[in-house]
Amino acid sequence: MPKRISDVSLHVYVTPEILDRIVASVRTVLDDHLQDRDVFAWRFTLPVDAVDPVHQELESHWRGAHPGAEPGAETTSEIALSLVGDPADLTDTDIADLEHGLALAVYGAATDAVPFVLRAHQRTDVELELDREHR
Repeated sequence: MPKRISDVSLHVYVTPEILDRIVASVRTVLDDHLQDRDVFAWRFTLPVDAVDPVHQELESHWRGAHPGAEPGAETTSEIALSLVGDPADLTDTDIADLEHGLALAVYGAATDAVPFVLRAHQRTDVELELDREHR
């Protein structure tokens, strides 16, 4: 049976302390979102290279909000979420709700505005055969 795969990418430009709070909030939002759903999900956090256009965009946004200031410990990180499940458990509306919750997680984790970019990509044309037996 085809499964729906939803990949959500949240890029944030923050200090390590705020990143920790955002990751904890994202974990809570994801757990709440997946409650009572038969969906496999994983989350990982990756640093983004300074030459990446997303980093440059977020740093520029930060500089615009803080004229004359230099960034301190701020860096860009990607919090990536992948969800795999039945299309009925991963509808467009469900993913939009998840995105809304993730945005609120970012807003709630910091006292100052956090530059971020949130993107989701979904596909259902994939047949997954999970090999549970390792040789």
